[in-house]
Amino acid sequence: MGKICSNCHSSVCSQAPDCNFVMDQVCVGWSSPQGVSQDIYVASGLNIVASGYLAYDEGASDFVTFSFFNGGELVGGPLTVYEGSSVAFTSINFTRIEVTVPPGAEGDIAIGQLCITPRYQIECDF
Repeated sequence: MGKICSNCHSSVCSQAPDCNFVMDQVCVGWSSPQGVSQDIYVASGLNIVASGYLAYDEGASDFVTFSFFNGGELVGGPLTVYEGSSVAFTSINFTRIEVTVPPGAEGDIAIGQLCITPRYQIECDF
């Protein structure tokens, strides 16, 4: 999408790299049994910047938690989302999002939605 300093007139800007970025939008439902942690979004091999929302529509638990990871490392703290609500987020440098549903009765299923707008760099000439 052009140079980083496309609106600047200094000599420093003429040396700025030409970079291409991609922006997607993904909205999907998720479901998970009680007492389980599972990935609901994975960006293989890319560290992304994204915004969106995480919703917990219904289930037997009062809440679920969402965690952002870069590989195996937690990025920031987990987000707690209560049943019937959603939480907006902006996060950087993560490769996956995991939902954790607290233990409960066998057969109980939690359901919700993830809507994410990731932005990631695909090419940059230095």
